[in-house]
Amino acid sequence: MATAFIRGLACTLSYELHDPWKIVHSPPATPLIFSFWHNRILLMPYLYRKYFPKRKLIALVSRSNDGKFLSRVLGQFNLIPAEGSSSKKGASAFKAAIQAAKKEGYDIAVTPDGPRGPRYFFQEGVIHLSRLSGLPIVPVSYQLESKIELKSWDKFQIPIPFSRCRIFVGPLFSVPKSLSENEMSFLKKELSAALSRC
Repeated sequence: MATAFIRGLACTLSYELHDPWKIVHSPPATPLIFSFWHNRILLMPYLYRKYFPKRKLIALVSRSNDGKFLSRVLGQFNLIPAEGSSSKKGASAFKAAIQAAKKEGYDIAVTPDGPRGPRYFFQEGVIHLSRLSGLPIVPVSYQLESKIELKSWDKFQIPIPFSRCRIFVGPLFSVPKSLSENEMSFLKKELSAALSRC
């Protein structure tokens, strides 16, 4: 039911893709880490399949009831969940995601402010995932012309049917194996700014 709702709603929207670094038009052969704010989750499975129909993706989700629901939705889009979080079995989820990327070429999806927030606070987990895996981070966001915002911690966004969705992709952020405290702080600010530009 939820998947049919997402597909049906998404099909009514008009899309405007902003891809100045040609990540969608000419994606690298190696896996990527896609990072987006938690309140943009709804359309992301649909958009990934729309713009990357032949690629594979594993998404880090929490082990909460919301995470289990999201896992079922991901499966309907032929995407794989890795259950864990920063507070519960996160290390095993990181390991599963990295193995899937390195051995089978899966992209990885992560929400840097999830699963509990604060909203739009870029946590370090995504950067550590990139550092450990050697994979670059791609910030992705979208702006809805008309939307409903739920009264959740993240102000979860639901588009109004037949409205416009502007999608922003990139740039690529490569993370070195070792980072100083200042470098980590700078990278978090740059990634947060890239996700918040719309």
